[in-house]
Amino acid sequence: MTRPGPYPERRDTGPVVVGNLGGGGCVTVSGPMRLGEYARMDEPRRAQADVNPPEDTPSRPDPGVTAMTFTAAADLLVVARANGRVESWRIGAPSTPQVVRAESDDPVLDLVTDGPRILGVSARHLLVWNAAMEPQAEYALEHPAYFVTVTPRGVWLAGDSHVARLDRDLGEARWTPISEGRTTDFDVHPSEKRFVVVKDRVAVRVHDAGGAELHAWDRKARRNVRRVSVRFADRPEHLWEAANRDWMLGRVSAKSGRQVGRNNPRRKFASAWAGPLALCPDRRFLAVLQTGRDVQVWDLDLDGPVFYAEPVIDRSQEKLMASLSRVPAFAPAGPGEIKVVARHRQPDRDAPVTALAISAGGTMVALGDRAGTVHRCEVRTGAIERLGASGWQAAPHGLQMTRWARGVAHGVRDGERWIVHQGRLARLDFAHPDHIEGVVLDGFPAGAGSGGGQPSIFFRDDLVWHADRGGLRAWEIATGRLVWHLETPGVPEIAGDAAYLIEGDFHYSRDRFPLVKVDLATRAMGEPGDFEIDRSTIDLSTAPVNWPQLHTIGPHVVLELYSRPERAFLIDPERRVLKRELPEGVGLEPHDGRRVLHQVPDGYAVIDLADPDAEPRVHKFGDPIRNVRWHLELGDDRVVGWDRAAQRIVVASRTTGELLGHFAGHGAQVFTLFASPDERTLLSVDAAGFVRTWRL
Repeated sequence: MTRPGPYPERRDTGPVVVGNLGGGGCVTVSGPMRLGEYARMDEPRRAQADVNPPEDTPSRPDPGVTAMTFTAAADLLVVARANGRVESWRIGAPSTPQVVRAESDDPVLDLVTDGPRILGVSARHLLVWNAAMEPQAEYALEHPAYFVTVTPRGVWLAGDSHVARLDRDLGEARWTPISEGRTTDFDVHPSEKRFVVVKDRVAVRVHDAGGAELHAWDRKARRNVRRVSVRFADRPEHLWEAANRDWMLGRVSAKSGRQVGRNNPRRKFASAWAGPLALCPDRRFLAVLQTGRDVQVWDLDLDGPVFYAEPVIDRSQEKLMASLSRVPAFAPAGPGEIKVVARHRQPDRDAPVTALAISAGGTMVALGDRAGTVHRCEVRTGAIERLGASGWQAAPHGLQMTRWARGVAHGVRDGERWIVHQGRLARLDFAHPDHIEGVVLDGFPAGAGSGGGQPSIFFRDDLVWHADRGGLRAWEIATGRLVWHLETPGVPEIAGDAAYLIEGDFHYSRDRFPLVKVDLATRAMGEPGDFEIDRSTIDLSTAPVNWPQLHTIGPHVVLELYSRPERAFLIDPERRVLKRELPEGVGLEPHDGRRVLHQVPDGYAVIDLADPDAEPRVHKFGDPIRNVRWHLELGDDRVVGWDRAAQRIVVASRTTGELLGHFAGHGAQVFTLFASPDERTLLSVDAAGFVRTWRL
């Protein structure tokens, strides 16, 4: 019986006599080797493995991709196709491949990099190439195999009925029978103490080095899960697991499949349709295929997503992000396209991507699809190219990528952006955000500043100020010496030459709050005074106030009343009166110290706090940018924001709504966007702390 799909079902042809068909030309490698990268794609790989295709099988002028791998030096991308052909593409050179294996009825189903050589496996043979992709050897297999991986001490093969281990010199294979069922995923721990196979997509079987089955569990009971992908973590007792229709990448016990440790959070994907995994040679970077066509890269050491791309789409200006626009609930979707239902992305079950690879160090990702197209993504620049096509599909706008661990505190001094990272104060270098050279602030609170969009350090004369739950602190800019620390009964907010706070230990009433002022010039804290709301002008009878909170926007002070509904007011803290009502949440929105970019449906409004008589300037946009959260207005009619649904930074004309550019690459939500003083460089920070700079 055959499965529906673009490729015919595999038919086993029985055992083949063991022998060296390559005339002993195998390369022997000395020294420790690192685990090669690979793609574990169950459906495309298994469906493409028919060694005797029927005569009526239609020809495919552009055969689909079955497997890919980067060489150890990341200078070549090796691509295997369903018609048996194997190609090597030189990175950065003209897009003309070198054919290293002609078409055959025995297609290569898996590829792996093993130091200076490349190994490929078909249902019948194990093939070996050197680093220049010159054929070295070809070995017949006693049992059919569909997966190959390497460890520092050996080479492993896996099929439906047997697993084999070979020494480094690819001598005699030691075959071990495994449980029945279709093998849809396979991995070996570098220590070779354990190997794992996934049977029939959802059943996980963990074996010891001798082949004895140690643990067995499955995901049949988990709702709607159709495929499970697993990789060993640093310990053989733990696995990384991803399942389709699941939002999470989990570190689970190899024994039971249960999540490991309460303090080990599951990693959240950008899509619920997470599937096959590819692991780079040093096992630090993990690529996950999502929605059948987009890819996310995780840094497992830093526990955060470093990259996101959606290369298998039409990137013309008219169709860019069109799949995320408002469309009818029953919009048609072809194979692999994204179907939009009630504003949520749902992939068609016939996803286009059939092979996935990641280079050493996680610098590049490649995706191959059913049509034979291969896309290469650069993690640092966000660039995407289609191999064989001229020019970039997405230009390399990205300049630098680094990570600000535990966030930063930031502020503006004389028109320039300054930051405090891990206690060090420095002027932000947009060209080199990883170079933070400055003075160490004595006793700066660890972890202060989350990297959010609101300033958290303030400059006055030759001092830099910071306020948090620990009170007010001031340091000398030149030396970093702590010159003043005042513990306060609440969280102060700095506005101009003063700081204000609402005293904490009291019972709030509906219209009166104790307000405290700290004079930064005299460094003296005044006595609490009641801030009373004039109920003749503001009706609070239907809005019980749970608690009030202050926010500062430059020299302006905003009072937020967290009630139902929430209320926000611009206040005069000296006269203790309300000046005017503002939209709720305005105290936490992007601003330049005077103007606030307030989010409204399908756009944003600019609220000028310095001019009480000015009407908000409203900008409305249509698809595909109507749901962007806008952060910055630039001087030449441009506005910059973050589209959470499309996982990309968007640049548009604020007067015409024309989409001027888009930058994809962040693996997590972006909260902070800075523009350089000349507005030629954009810096973005995401929730995982990864920092990228872009050419505007």
